[in-house]
Amino acid sequence: MFLWLLLLIPGCVFVLGIRKVPEDTVFTVHRFGRFLRNLAPGLHWTIPLLDRISHRTRMVGHRVSLPAQPLHDGAAAQAAVYYQIMEPARIGDALNQVDALVLGEASACLAALADQAPANDAAHELAGELKAELNRHLAEFGLLVTRCKLHLTAA
Repeated sequence: MFLWLLLLIPGCVFVLGIRKVPEDTVFTVHRFGRFLRNLAPGLHWTIPLLDRISHRTRMVGHRVSLPAQPLHDGAAAQAAVYYQIMEPARIGDALNQVDALVLGEASACLAALADQAPANDAAHELAGELKAELNRHLAEFGLLVTRCKLHLTAA
């Protein structure tokens, strides 16, 4: 009987530590309230009672909307940015605030591109430049901007 208990307790600890992460999801693991690591899709083992899953983040289907920003000629631009998380290990603890990170970078890039004079059909061209600029800035975080929609309004 004692031998069975010696085998049962480590077996239960092992089973309680198994985590299955769905295919399009990333889990953030914290230990004692501090970021430890990200779990990519698949089976992983965590230490029960010490490691906690703090956030579950989908890797695809993210969208952030930028409020209207004035351009240099009195017009305003509103944008929607669609992105994916390609390499969750590169973003680290910032995964918990990934939307705020993308929103800040998109606002800064749109403000930098605001010097260009928008013509009547320049929204598509400006959206392409915004996408390219965002991909340059966000590549270090393992993020990929898949689409930018830009709407220009006259003054």
